[in-house]
Amino acid sequence: NGSAGGGGVREARKSALHADQNRWEENRLLSSGAAIRGEVSLDMTTDDDTRITLLVHQVKPPFLDGRVSFSTIREAVPTVRDATSDFAKMAREGSVTLRRIRENKVSSLVSRE
Repeated sequence: NGSAGGGGVREARKSALHADQNRWEENRLLSSGAAIRGEVSLDMTTDDDTRITLLVHQVKPPFLDGRVSFSTIREAVPTVRDATSDFAKMAREGSVTLRRIRENKVSSLVSRE
């Protein structure tokens, strides 16, 4: 049994990786302005907790409501059509499952007649 001594090292590495991931996420939130640094007490033993009703009036983010355009392209981009592309060929041929279903349907119609 060679795994007797490796469990602690593995757990320490996992814990360090988790702590590093948390620091990276916090850094990204702080640098984007989505969060501010501060300490929050997570002690839920107080009896004077109050309930707050939060009313939200703007439910669409600014990039979806149409007031701000984040794109530098103002006109529609033309569609490129290539009938010889691999994707178009696969779409025409269909999958193996689709071919089997079609074959079963045709064979059942033939057997009924």
